[in-house]
Amino acid sequence: MRRLAMLLVVVVATALASTAGSAKAGRAGLITGLLGGGCGVTAPVFAPWGDLAGYYFAPNGGFESGSKGWALGGGASVVTQANEPWYLAGFGSHALQIPTGGSAAINVCYGATYPGVRFFASGENGPAVVHVRVVSHSLLGVLSVLDGGTFRADQGWSPSPKVSTLFSALAAPLGTKTMQLQFSVESGSAQIDDVFVDPLLVRS
Repeated sequence: MRRLAMLLVVVVATALASTAGSAKAGRAGLITGLLGGGCGVTAPVFAPWGDLAGYYFAPNGGFESGSKGWALGGGASVVTQANEPWYLAGFGSHALQIPTGGSAAINVCYGATYPGVRFFASGENGPAVVHVRVVSHSLLGVLSVLDGGTFRADQGWSPSPKVSTLFSALAAPLGTKTMQLQFSVESGSAQIDDVFVDPLLVRS
């Protein structure tokens, strides 16, 4: 009888733990469904430059699959033998080249807690001015555009400034899972490589 009672206690405890785990998973799924996120494993890839935030790698963010997933215009193209030299996304040999007036855009996973973007840029044969915009759908069903600003890319690879997408994320309705990153070049010719997204906008 004592053994039967102990067995019943173990069964009940196991059932309760399983129910609690399922409820916790359900709550996590609901939060992810409302706020977005769950976009991938993060790592502090920019730590050598004093940025300790965790980032996930955007799909084909290193252009190793050519222009797959990207919309290119104005003469932008994927070039070979032009990878950023630190290989933060692993070994690669491709980068995106954008001339003056050219553009490139990609849709990436995000949520209300995914508001930062960073990448590598290099001016080709001299400095270039790169412009970044972030687009999401607003609560009114129209496009919400965040101007991420412009920065100068000197000749030679270096990390870009961190582009905050926070206001674009807040303008999007709950449940929105993607945002569009738009890159354009206002002067010169620039190369872009290894695009990463920071889920928490941690500023160092």
